[in-house]
Amino acid sequence: MAELGWSINMKNERQWFVVYTKANSEKKFAVQVNLLQSDCEAFLPLIDQARQWSDRTKVVSVPLFKSYVFVYIDGNEFQQLKRLPGFVSYIKFNNLPAVISQQEMKKIQRFISTGKVVEVLSNRLLVGTKVEIVSGNLQGYCGILVERRNQQLVAIEVEGLAQSMMLTLPEMLLKPIVEV
Repeated sequence: MAELGWSINMKNERQWFVVYTKANSEKKFAVQVNLLQSDCEAFLPLIDQARQWSDRTKVVSVPLFKSYVFVYIDGNEFQQLKRLPGFVSYIKFNNLPAVISQQEMKKIQRFISTGKVVEVLSNRLLVGTKVEIVSGNLQGYCGILVERRNQQLVAIEVEGLAQSMMLTLPEMLLKPIVEV
């Protein structure tokens, strides 16, 4: 989904980044980005949800990803957005801003345009999923996700030598193995 690292020609090339905003500031932040006197673009995927109040039910548009706004910017605008009200940080992987590919952005836009119910699941790995460790000393080892300790830590069983080891590590170090 996300490419890691900076583009070598980031100053000139526009790329999609993800901004983490203050709570409930996504819409205001997206409007501010689109009003800038440059060609930067903000994309805020919204979904309709029914909300119940004591006297009525109302359908409201809410962000698909809470506190996330996608921005299509270059290197100069990257710094400029940090000064806008509501900005908290850029989403990072391995301490580098995550770059979202055009293909991934088109997928998100297509999902939203269908008008069908879309729901975001914050846990990308489910218990029982075959996973591979993608970083660290155990990179390349495969196993089965057997337990979720909390939002950050998961336990996997690594098979080998007719023995099993139970490891507890951050979910970000794992990727699912897709079997064909």
